[in-house]
Amino acid sequence: MKTWQKFKNWIIALFIDEYELTIYFPDQVVEQQDGSKKIGFNPKTYTVRKLKKVTNTHFKFVTVNKNPVEIKTVDPVGYDIVKTK
Repeated sequence: MKTWQKFKNWIIALFIDEYELTIYFPDQVVEQQDGSKKIGFNPKTYTVRKLKKVTNTHFKFVTVNKNPVEIKTVDPVGYDIVKTK
């Protein structure tokens, strides 16, 4: 049974891609002594099965648990996409 499950997962992995999506949301704005401002970031990481829409302000994707997620931001945010499978 265990061998069958491994074989089934291998076949699924051939046809289905998996990604790691990291979105860097702004966290804190710290004012330095010289008057400049430094923005901190709070990264959120998602394991994604399907990417539907990816822009600087709008993300729409499906997680590996088949949960649809949509994130909209007012200000542009940074993001990284890494293909894991």
